[in-house]
Amino acid sequence: MNIFKQFIKSLYSPKTMASFRFQGIGKTILFVFFLVLLTSIPKFVNIGTDVTNFYNNAQEIFESDVPAFYIEENQFHADVQEPYVMEESGMTIIFDPENELSLSELKGYQEVLAFQKDEALLVYQGTVEYIPFSDFQGAYIGKEEVVSFLDSMEGTLPVWITVIIIASYVFFSATKFIQVTILGLIGLILKNALQRSNLNFRHTWIMSAYAVTIPSVFFAIMEALSIPVPGAVWLNFAIAVFVLFLIIKEVKVKKIQE
Repeated sequence: MNIFKQFIKSLYSPKTMASFRFQGIGKTILFVFFLVLLTSIPKFVNIGTDVTNFYNNAQEIFESDVPAFYIEENQFHADVQEPYVMEESGMTIIFDPENELSLSELKGYQEVLAFQKDEALLVYQGTVEYIPFSDFQGAYIGKEEVVSFLDSMEGTLPVWITVIIIASYVFFSATKFIQVTILGLIGLILKNALQRSNLNFRHTWIMSAYAVTIPSVFFAIMEALSIPVPGAVWLNFAIAVFVLFLIIKEVKVKKIQE
């Protein structure tokens, strides 16, 4: 059975998924990569949209009448007396050369690029990325240079989006393999509780790879519809454990010969 048919069967047939335990590890690994690729499509679309919107917003902001600024000798300078805040299409630019705003205050913005004395901070959906100005090795960078750089990036934006998507796919795949491995260990507990002594970790790991199909597809649909799911991580894992329980139940009990 090819991975496309396996994918369909994994959406509704615990009995068929139980039979997959006899296949090779290599085919199971291929299925996990396929599953991650398929269910990550909504995330990839959102990544591409977010990066494009972020670039367009940044370009509009820096080409507008923002105060003059420059980075020299690894420090940020701006012609402002207090933190300058500008919002444009959901994105916020902050010039704070005296570090008057705390990290918690910056996190209060949904999407913000803040320039402080020694570093720039990109805050997006609660995560923070730091860009220390020391990385520029003392180079002089002013408003004109930033605008020129953004203009030059326009043609390479698809390349950057592709790189980000590939990196995200690798990260999503690694996360999924970790989930499957943990689920496989839980499967050892379930198989003992269900008295399926003929199963070992290899079997539970393979079955776990197919048990994550239903929750993966469900959350992919929620992502595509932009519907937030409270406690998504725990719900995802709980569904996978329940499906694995159903799969192990379909394994025939080994008869003890008298």
